[in-house]
Amino acid sequence: MTNEEILDTIEKEAHDYELKYHGCSRCALRPIQEHLKLGDGWALKAATPLAAGIGMRGETCGALLGGIMAIGMVTASEDFADEAKLSEALTAAYRYWRRFVKEFGSPRCRDIQLAKVGRYYDLSDIRQYEEAREKGFYDVVSNVVGKASRMAAQMIVEQLGKK
Repeated sequence: MTNEEILDTIEKEAHDYELKYHGCSRCALRPIQEHLKLGDGWALKAATPLAAGIGMRGETCGALLGGIMAIGMVTASEDFADEAKLSEALTAAYRYWRRFVKEFGSPRCRDIQLAKVGRYYDLSDIRQYEEAREKGFYDVVSNVVGKASRMAAQMIVEQLGKK
């Protein structure tokens, strides 16, 4: 499989996971983990409550956070004294954040929802969640998750190519 085919697969799977299961942070992270052989189930569990703008609050986009987690798996170190890896991880996260904001206009879930679906849905409110589902919210949001996952995976592939 070429890198482009891997990236296409990651984007499609992230999209499909979000459409079927929801939880943008974990849906963005999982296909990257699977196809680039990164991390474990603990990272996926840790990503889960970051969805819908951190615990459904509409703050930092969960797909952005899932992508940053994946990038950290490649760029960071468990050694707190390794300042070079700390700098590398922070720089990579910043670069991804910039690409994400350039693509989607904001790092905030509520802003992205407003731009993509025309309003913000508080998904912690069951009525708004049901309305969002009925109006095709996940058809639109799954595209964001797919693209965000692909962008993170592309950066990781580039990073691994350097090593």
